[in-house]
Amino acid sequence: MKTVRIWLNHWFSTAYHIINLIKLDTTIDFYVIGSNENVDSVIKLACDEWYKEPSIPDDDEYVNYCLSFCKEHKIRLFIPRRKMTAIIRRVTEFEEIGVSVLADYDYNKLMNLSDKDCTYRLFNEFAPEVIPERYVIRNVAEFKDSYEKITANNCRACIKLAHDEGAVSFRVIDDRMAGYNGLFVQPGMKISYKQAVEALSERESLPNFIVMPYLDGCEVSVDCLMTADGNIIIPRFKTGSRIAEIRYDHSIISLCERFFEYTGLKTPCNIQFKYHNGSPYLLEVNTRMSGGIQLSCTGAGVNIPNLAVNQLLGIDKKWMLKRVPSRVTYVETPLELPEDSEVTSFEASL
Repeated sequence: MKTVRIWLNHWFSTAYHIINLIKLDTTIDFYVIGSNENVDSVIKLACDEWYKEPSIPDDDEYVNYCLSFCKEHKIRLFIPRRKMTAIIRRVTEFEEIGVSVLADYDYNKLMNLSDKDCTYRLFNEFAPEVIPERYVIRNVAEFKDSYEKITANNCRACIKLAHDEGAVSFRVIDDRMAGYNGLFVQPGMKISYKQAVEALSERESLPNFIVMPYLDGCEVSVDCLMTADGNIIIPRFKTGSRIAEIRYDHSIISLCERFFEYTGLKTPCNIQFKYHNGSPYLLEVNTRMSGGIQLSCTGAGVNIPNLAVNQLLGIDKKWMLKRVPSRVTYVETPLELPEDSEVTSFEASL
């Protein structure tokens, strides 16, 4: 059986499932090498080799590290998460050493899709109906103005960075959080208006933040892959519990088909919508596999990670969706981490 060496750099913990799905192959032995700044990431249990990544904030220095890692470990396929756009900006250097990268090679496209406001403007060209009211703000005065416009329509406001991943910066502006009564409200991702103003006032100039109405309906995470036999589009409706519902909703699928027709994105991606007053609105596009892709694959009976790496090798595997509604869930499974007396680090000579 042919062996192909794959590297995943600094992924989130649920990439454990992505790796196991990749390995479900009857003709290729995918030998997976993982690296992470967290030496105890659960991903290591699914990998054949494991390395500690150094902290390298600078984009070009990190890409140099990646090139050295690929050479040293004879990598054939590279599945980046950390600094994907910086890697694609220099993707020809990876091609020159025989490495194929699982990402769209159009740097400008990736940059636009990594910025939420640019993504909204892109969707506005072919699906304006899914673009929510929004304001891009760079200072606290602009925040106050946009907040007043949104709340004047009896909507709650929320704020998030235009460049963000995993909703790290997302906050709902909720004045129930203020004062003594706030001690009795579960905080979650909420702050009061006063707290938001105080935080934003600490900087005279801010990175691009987006202020928009809080969309209070169901969230839909759509796991997708364009293939030679058509587009795989799996809408996963989040129920607010451990149960996700796979529903082949025509309106969501149609929006995603229009996205693929417009962008031509050929690698795995995740498109997120959220309902408000009965209509879906765009949240963001992730140009990588999602943290819950294993739920979609289970519910739809298709293995997106394995199909994607085979495509990268020029192999178009056949697939078939169940195309019937399904409900999937998950449980935390205890896994024992080995007592590593030695943690392998790869320090590239840059």
